[in-house]
Amino acid sequence: MFKSENRKSILEWYSKRLGISIVGKSVVFQWKQKDYPNEFGHTVWAPFNRVTKYFHPSEKDFMINYRVDDLEALIKQLKNEGVEIVGEIERYDYGKFDWIMDPEGNKIELWEPNDEVFRRMNRIEGQS
Repeated sequence: MFKSENRKSILEWYSKRLGISIVGKSVVFQWKQKDYPNEFGHTVWAPFNRVTKYFHPSEKDFMINYRVDDLEALIKQLKNEGVEIVGEIERYDYGKFDWIMDPEGNKIELWEPNDEVFRRMNRIEGQS
């Protein structure tokens, strides 16, 4: 995820120049999982408007999103290690999210996906 001066224009640029297929407001890359070759995972690439508050408290122009297996256990471990947690775990049909800050002020989104629901929502072909 990254901030953009003109979100619509940058989506069109990437689509036209690099052939990246836009689904709604983002791009979803599908891949097969190494240890489970019959299952698919998804990586989301999304530009945000420059004035977004979604990255706060970070002032950086980007935010990394990492897929995790057990968000609740990870957040508990990170809290015990003194990592700054931003907000509370948010739950959706397509997965759970929470955010942390790294030592350099980068906000990091942690996502425990429900790939089957996510795939259906984004009309992505493949197995789960």
